[in-house]
Amino acid sequence: GIAGFSSAGLQEDSENMKKQKNPAETAILDYIEKKFSNQNDSRLVLGPGDDAAVVRMGKSLVVLTTDELVEGTHFKDGINHPELIARKLLRINLSDLAAMGKVRPIACLAGGAFPSGFPPKWIKRFTRALADECRVFGLSLAGGNLARSGVLHVYASVFGRAEGKMIRRSGARSGDLLFNVGPLGDSRAGLEVFLEKRKSLTAVEKKLCEKFWRPRPLLEEGKILSKFSLATSMLDNSDGLLRSCEIIAKASGKKVKVLLSKDAVSPELLNYCRKKNKNWQDYAAGGGEDYGLVFTAERKKAEKIRKLIPAARVVGRVEEGRGVFIENACGKIEIFEHF
Repeated sequence: GIAGFSSAGLQEDSENMKKQKNPAETAILDYIEKKFSNQNDSRLVLGPGDDAAVVRMGKSLVVLTTDELVEGTHFKDGINHPELIARKLLRINLSDLAAMGKVRPIACLAGGAFPSGFPPKWIKRFTRALADECRVFGLSLAGGNLARSGVLHVYASVFGRAEGKMIRRSGARSGDLLFNVGPLGDSRAGLEVFLEKRKSLTAVEKKLCEKFWRPRPLLEEGKILSKFSLATSMLDNSDGLLRSCEIIAKASGKKVKVLLSKDAVSPELLNYCRKKNKNWQDYAAGGGEDYGLVFTAERKKAEKIRKLIPAARVVGRVEEGRGVFIENACGKIEIFEHF
């Protein structure tokens, strides 16, 4: 998103990391989770507090998620990019389903709020692109809603059916390894390139922009982790690696130590940071909207994970204690915030 690669950080072992918090988003989410997680409804298998909700319908478990994109927060110049926005909107919702494990997408509801006088042609282009993207991922565009607003705002809710064991955020155990699969920091770099509005981009810059606008929902990887019972906890990396680790640590009541190495990030990010004279660790640990999967697993399952998901990388470990620590950072690492 546009609004935030700033205002929050996490505790570090070294002297050059300051402990900071963004209380607003955390406090609101904590309130919602505590207030509404247990609603005495046998149909609600999993309520607020995870990547998606799970509802029992007869013998089936239905997985539900919702997400949104707001101009000025998640993108700029939206009037010129209806197709890009539509594709990203669906993909970030599907990423939530992937984070729950083996889930088959079924349907999507979408809507938008638009300023007065907004061109109907934009809405038609957005809807066509969204329907096309739904077909790519095997689900239907089932309906939606339109409203008026002072700022362009689109949202979607995606429904799927659980076809395996759900993986929650709260199952990490001491001794587990911390894994990441998917990009780390590419989306943040791609956003920076996009905002420069240059007509000519290098091959590296084009790839980074693609990561920002068209994140790949890791449905197959989530399916594998569920099918073979490989992950003890998991979530999708929408807020940056350190924020994701903070969520796992808090939900599991454990300490997470992060150890980043260059083989965990893309050659494109390293190339970009080298040319810009920027710290690649800042992007990898604090950048948002990568939409990969961050998960924990027992050490004895590491070899099988590498075999089945070759792109998975160990980026830390779980220990007794509380909080998140990064062991090899150079300089302050800032964390992405949606709110």
